[in-house]
Amino acid sequence: MSGEHTATALVLKVALPVPLSRLFDYLPAGDILTYPRGARVLVPFGRSRHVGVVVDHGKPDFDVTKLKPVIELLDPEPVLPVEVVSLLEWASSYYRCPIGEAFATALPIALRKAAHTEPKPQYNFRITAAGNEVSEDALNRAPVQKRLLQFIKDSDSAVTGGECRLFDERWSAPMKQLLKKGLVEEVSQTFPDKPPAATRALNAEQEKATTAIINKFGGYHGALLHGITGSGKTEVYIELVREQLLKGGQTFILLPEIGLTPQLLSRFRSALQCHVEVLHSGLNASERLLAWRATARGEARVLIGTRSAVFAPLPKLGLIIVDEEHDSALKQQDGFRYHARDLAIIRAQRAGVPIVLGSATPSLESLHNVEKGLLTLYELTQRAAGAVPPSLELVDSRGSETENGISKRLLKRMEDVLARGEQVIVFINRRGYSPVLMCEDCGTMADCSNCDAHMTVHARSSTLRCHHCGAEKQLPRVCASCESDALIKVGAGTERIDEFLSEKFPDYTLLRIDRDSTSRKGELQRHLAMAASGEAQILVGTQMLAKGHDFPNVTLVGIMDADRGLFGSDFRATEQMGQLIMQVAGRAGRADKPGTVLIQSRNPEHPLLQQLLAEGYGKFAGQLLAERKITEWPPYVHTALIRCEHAQSGVAFDYLEHVRKMACHEHMNPQMKVHVLGPAHAPMERIAGRYRAQLLLLCDSRKALHELLRPLRPWMEEMPQSRKVRWSLDVDPHDML
Repeated sequence: MSGEHTATALVLKVALPVPLSRLFDYLPAGDILTYPRGARVLVPFGRSRHVGVVVDHGKPDFDVTKLKPVIELLDPEPVLPVEVVSLLEWASSYYRCPIGEAFATALPIALRKAAHTEPKPQYNFRITAAGNEVSEDALNRAPVQKRLLQFIKDSDSAVTGGECRLFDERWSAPMKQLLKKGLVEEVSQTFPDKPPAATRALNAEQEKATTAIINKFGGYHGALLHGITGSGKTEVYIELVREQLLKGGQTFILLPEIGLTPQLLSRFRSALQCHVEVLHSGLNASERLLAWRATARGEARVLIGTRSAVFAPLPKLGLIIVDEEHDSALKQQDGFRYHARDLAIIRAQRAGVPIVLGSATPSLESLHNVEKGLLTLYELTQRAAGAVPPSLELVDSRGSETENGISKRLLKRMEDVLARGEQVIVFINRRGYSPVLMCEDCGTMADCSNCDAHMTVHARSSTLRCHHCGAEKQLPRVCASCESDALIKVGAGTERIDEFLSEKFPDYTLLRIDRDSTSRKGELQRHLAMAASGEAQILVGTQMLAKGHDFPNVTLVGIMDADRGLFGSDFRATEQMGQLIMQVAGRAGRADKPGTVLIQSRNPEHPLLQQLLAEGYGKFAGQLLAERKITEWPPYVHTALIRCEHAQSGVAFDYLEHVRKMACHEHMNPQMKVHVLGPAHAPMERIAGRYRAQLLLLCDSRKALHELLRPLRPWMEEMPQSRKVRWSLDVDPHDML
């Protein structure tokens, strides 16, 4: 029910941020006559107070004398429009998440509180004529100022404080100095009424896809844009947004991670010259609220955001774009476990607008939806601007001579490429110095006392760290079991490769890009800027290097341990391996210089790996889909995963055994339409001192699965044992571990 209602005849249905799958009833307060759906209210809850959202109204058919009245109506107008309220109700029902937790996710942090605080004004910074003319050497003694000035210069438009913070968290003091020196000025951002005309011609494939999607404007259309790396998917996005701007609509662009935001933001602002806002976790509460309100008022014509931005108010929504639609970061892994890509599709369907899912390595779910006719496939098979795809070569690392895990063949290629003044990427998806510290005498390995895992050696800090629970201790000098000093570091991570290559190529600058080297805010952007500018010639890193970055001078990519996903315990491991290889390989040869990718493997004869390299990702994904169909795994069946953990061994397993019996009970699961597998111990049973178990539900009918989950979730909430364990329900799980 929407609209406004007379308070004296109503009971308000309020969503509260508590882990219960229900709305709560409250009476109107005082003489307030209207409570809009989507408005926030302050209500009593037990001994505390909560900010909730009015979801519905109803005339009471029960005794209301025990109901408490609302303390305060916080919004005279709804903060969440009716279409977002409806989307959240659907999402809460589909993902079996407490509805109040879903609504809390949708609100900016500032609106989850009762205080009536106005956000601070947002300052924009633009380079001055003096800033454009200053010499490169003038700020050599102030490196942060120098980088910040270059960032503003490259942005082609005024930037906000939030964007500066994402670039470098130490931006404030250097910015004051740049203002004082007259190199930068504070401005009020203004935007033209219409975007400029297109300045870059599209090739035939880009033009075909763009025209076809534009012809679908005005109604729902699901498009999968499968473009190889470097094929110019962003140019297609820009032209689609430009056309939508001319029609007066807003565009929402969903990204998997904030690391991609500054690069894409700069390109869109430069090309479109319109009001573009961003929503991501790197903003403070005030900045996030300002961006959210600008979008809600329709002032921002383009919104670029990460997961939770899918719930942002967009009154003139005309187009949705999901970039890197295959990326697992689009799936929320705790709390409200929604998939932002899938909710974006639902939102587009309900709003009657087109949605474009873009990727060089589409998910099997999206390719399956193409098979079913739910998405239309558009392909970009050629690299833009005449660039050619890199050549891919397999290196059998079993028989080849290696140094610290790097083959002699790769090292020789690196010498040649560096001598030509070009850049190299060495990819290894394992951080730290070495994954194992082992005693050579007795074979004991340094294990985490809290987890079923080895501790990783971090040589520069002389520590052992657990990458699962965060435990850390000093690197020992002798074995804890036999007191031998014959401790060896087995295997290689980014830190070891960094050390080795720095010694091997001392005349070149090496840059390591992983979670450890970019842990401070702004460090990732600084590292990526150094990589793009050519300041560093050798780039060593994890999958952070695979995320759509453009390094025009990289002509060689070396991939270590490429085949780890061939034998993973998760059924998605092989798909993710193929995506990662192709994404990393796509960093090579993106400009006018040809690129080469050397892929080291201990299983070079594996048919899937051979198919990936010989026939491309499309054929590889087709083979995986055929295997999934035979083995009855997603996307051909629908799944839900119930996870449980407890500090004592066996408790979580026993709890899930109770859940299994209920899930198999005839009144919940008639004719056993849903298959119940488990309970089973998690592949890594103990993490952070807690023992984990899981129960998997599978069904070829989504409807039948939800018919079971609908009563099962409330039963689990009310079950006395549920208060003694930590449990979660994950619909369409992306991570089965």
